[in-house]
Amino acid sequence: MADAQPHSTDQGGHNVRHLTLRDGTVMSYRDSGCGPVLLLVHGWAASSDFFGKIAAALSSDFRVLVPDLRGHGDTPTGAAPTTIGDLADDLAELLKHEDLTRIVVLGWSMGATVLWSMIQRHGHDRLAGMVIEDMSPRILNDDSWSLGMSSGMDADASKRATDAMQADWPAYAAAFAPRMFARDRAAREPQIVADALNLLRARDADAMADLWSSMAQQDLRTELPGMAIPALIAFGERSDAYGPETSRYLVETLPAATAHGFAHSGHAPHLEQPEEFVDVVRNFARQALATATTHVTSEGSIS
Repeated sequence: MADAQPHSTDQGGHNVRHLTLRDGTVMSYRDSGCGPVLLLVHGWAASSDFFGKIAAALSSDFRVLVPDLRGHGDTPTGAAPTTIGDLADDLAELLKHEDLTRIVVLGWSMGATVLWSMIQRHGHDRLAGMVIEDMSPRILNDDSWSLGMSSGMDADASKRATDAMQADWPAYAAAFAPRMFARDRAAREPQIVADALNLLRARDADAMADLWSSMAQQDLRTELPGMAIPALIAFGERSDAYGPETSRYLVETLPAATAHGFAHSGHAPHLEQPEEFVDVVRNFARQALATATTHVTSEGSIS
């Protein structure tokens, strides 16, 4: 059973809470603001730190929860190897512990995979809407699927990537960090790359390789048509990770999805165009919550 732990305050003024999960791993998560709940889920090798600026901005209108997933930030890996399913179950525990309903969730990159997996495993009754930031339901490409990573990564290339992670994580992180951003921004604003790399370096190579391997095994395409909640597909128009065709696929496949492209962003619009990103997410969340409230009122009860 999950247990709450004492909380503290970080340098950004967020309450930092801790939750002991089913296997004894202690999840760290930031909690700020009040009102309807937004849950922000970071990507592979990142942490809650990557959402610091937008979490602060959104907390003026919402209660914003930002967990560190296993093996990231201040949450230890726990029992190895760690899988996407483990992360999905962790989020479900957090939602249950906080007794959250009618919330809006946002998943960036691998965070979207974790959210989709959580819905697959636990349903979406607690959710009012979801924001998917620059992600594909299947990252690997093959003869029948070309909407994975834009690099054309297939199973063999994925294996080479995990070997490189384990062989020299600092070098892999240094090569990975610039690819998170639009190329011109990475060249023009080296500090944004340096800040990301400083955080990426702290990850454990074996844990990241395990999670990458698990993410590469995910194929959530058949699950998408059943995710009947409002969805916003947010993508960087200059992303080197996924092309605009992937976002179009998500809009066509999810039952209630719209898309918003960020013209000057790569794989991380929330870092590259934070003001516009906050406005778009705020407006979507308000609409999704209004739709959920209308549904509850028309049904006469809360499902």
